[in-house]
Amino acid sequence: MATITDPRVSRKAAFGIGTSAAAAMSLLLLALRFAFDAQIVTEVMADWLTRLLPPQAFDFFLERLQFGAKPLLFVMILVGQVGAGGGIGLLYRRFAPAAGSEGVPLRISLAMAIALWLILGLLLTPLMGGGPFGVSLPGPRWGYAASLILATATYAVLLVQAYHLVAATGGAAPNRGRRELLRFGVLAGVVIIGGGLVLRTILNNLGNLSLPRAFRTAGVLPPEVTPNEDFYVIAKSPFTPSINVEKWRLEVGGSVGNPYSLTYAELRDLPSIEEYVTLTCISNPIGGDLISNALWKGVPLRLLLDRAQLPGGVERLAFHAADGYVDSFPIEVAMRENVIVAYEMNGVELPREHGFPARIIVPGLYGMEHVKWLTKIEPVPASFRGYWQRRGWADTAVINSLSRVDVPMPGAQPIKDELLLGGVAFAGDRGIRSVEVSVDGQTWVPARLRDALSPYTWVIWTSEWAPPAPGAYTIQVRAIDGTGQIQTSEIRGNLPSGATGYDTLIVRLQDEAAV
Repeated sequence: MATITDPRVSRKAAFGIGTSAAAAMSLLLLALRFAFDAQIVTEVMADWLTRLLPPQAFDFFLERLQFGAKPLLFVMILVGQVGAGGGIGLLYRRFAPAAGSEGVPLRISLAMAIALWLILGLLLTPLMGGGPFGVSLPGPRWGYAASLILATATYAVLLVQAYHLVAATGGAAPNRGRRELLRFGVLAGVVIIGGGLVLRTILNNLGNLSLPRAFRTAGVLPPEVTPNEDFYVIAKSPFTPSINVEKWRLEVGGSVGNPYSLTYAELRDLPSIEEYVTLTCISNPIGGDLISNALWKGVPLRLLLDRAQLPGGVERLAFHAADGYVDSFPIEVAMRENVIVAYEMNGVELPREHGFPARIIVPGLYGMEHVKWLTKIEPVPASFRGYWQRRGWADTAVINSLSRVDVPMPGAQPIKDELLLGGVAFAGDRGIRSVEVSVDGQTWVPARLRDALSPYTWVIWTSEWAPPAPGAYTIQVRAIDGTGQIQTSEIRGNLPSGATGYDTLIVRLQDEAAV
């Protein structure tokens, strides 16, 4: 039987084989994420890295990249996986045995797959907080472990088989023997068919991604009620949970006198209320787009808590989501009559990306407290910290007063006898008493306000201004909340408790002939 005395290929080829195998593995992981609706190692690592990063570093990237920060981190980890796969290819080149007997590559593939599965499942995953083989992660308990074994097996088989095919032929196709040709054909067929299925799964599910977004038309006042499709979207993961409403249960449990669970139909049968509530993200910059307003319908949270018979001394409640997200707020907030478990948004069933089948709506607090895809409510100790609090964000999450200039468009435009100024102002559940506008940085003029849709919504403000002459003008706006407190001018970043400062817009007014 012939023996290959020097099975090694070039370092460049070994790295290329490793990266190609890892790229195929990464695509398979994405397809399995959609198929199993269970977290994958890439996703868990992204969460882990956000915990390891100093809060200031994470906020630095968040402020500069905005919507792209978390998706970019996920993509960077995917690229890192591919690079690591190339490194393993180089390592395999160093220790690869000669394929001198039939079945050696297959046995090596099996051993490598098991070794990688054990390393990722028993060492890396617990280190990242997911428990052995992901038992502590949300979703199907078998999903994470299954995706690991399928992904590592794919990588190992492609790496080892491709490596030994190249080694056996010396990279020269004309010298390839009959057996090598057969192996090559089988491997190529598996890659083509499997790759096609994987790509189809990914492409068919791209619409289910929960990518961050916000909608705003420059130079136009926003509608008082934001259409569902334009409502801003922020989530900890790019993957929107796929929840089977027939199997979904809302559990109200933990240390309560009467733990119970509700089906979706049972939740909708309970007494309900409707309320307009504006939501804004704690990472919304000064004058930012991460703010929207909607009509929410749902069950008062207090009704659910009364039924659960909370014991005396409870200080906080935690709210768990299907994607593993968790947040909490004090019991005195939870017992307010305006806090609801919502199942409708603007008159229709909650859209999937906005929390179907149920989410928390808690007026006055930033969006991170309005937990989507709600699965469980339970009392927790006063020291409990949620997902973003563990990453350095404030625990209070009370919305800072904000105001924004939407009209006119920034930049150069023709001077007119009268120019319309306008925008929005919001102060959580404190309401807006008045809004003031300045075009010189010194004098402030009251703006007109539309009636708010509820005590918990933004208001639309407008003001007519007669510019005295062509030139550059700096338009600023500030809000006075319902308590009489003037919005602070102090410029502060998002971390840890939300941005503050006046929104500023510069317009350059010119004679019409010069524009």
